[in-house]
Amino acid sequence: MKNKKCVVVGGGNVAERKVKSLLACSANIYVISPQITKNIEDLSLYKKISWLKEEFAPNLIHDSFLVIAATNNRIINEEISKYCEKNNILVNVIDSMENSNFIVNATMKQNDLVISVSTSGKSPALARKIKEELKLKYGKEYGILLEILGETRELVKANISDENLRKEFFTKVIDTEILDLIKQEKVIEAKRRVKSWLLSH
Repeated sequence: MKNKKCVVVGGGNVAERKVKSLLACSANIYVISPQITKNIEDLSLYKKISWLKEEFAPNLIHDSFLVIAATNNRIINEEISKYCEKNNILVNVIDSMENSNFIVNATMKQNDLVISVSTSGKSPALARKIKEELKLKYGKEYGILLEILGETRELVKANISDENLRKEFFTKVIDTEILDLIKQEKVIEAKRRVKSWLLSH
């Protein structure tokens, strides 16, 4: 969705959550609603999103890649759904899986580590609850660990020719004290130790 036009119709708390999810995807975000939350307004003021202070009209979404119908009016949400289906636009209606052609998973992100939770549209509230629990279990240290693994990957390929030994190396990095060092904010020491292990192969 990077740089694609994504529209959220609605300006309440649910719409705000959808906007934040789209921001994480680097989408070009437009919010259509006469009224919006303070946080959405702030995002608009800082040019993070575009706010169209209007009632919904089909011409406002005609060139969209994706639309999220997040109003508290079921009739408007259904109108959005029908227009998008007719014009081959991805659409998610927050309170109706039947009127959506895709489902938005609850997603937690730590740098390049992305974990998604889906209840197949049956309970977004439960998906959010599980997402929050995952955020507590997989903190920012996992994102940093993934960065270290990514930085090391090409060096490992160049220095360890045997595939089984490569697997052993990466397992060692993941299963030993590296994660604890990162938790203690000793990232430089963690990187030094990984490099030392690599050179010893």
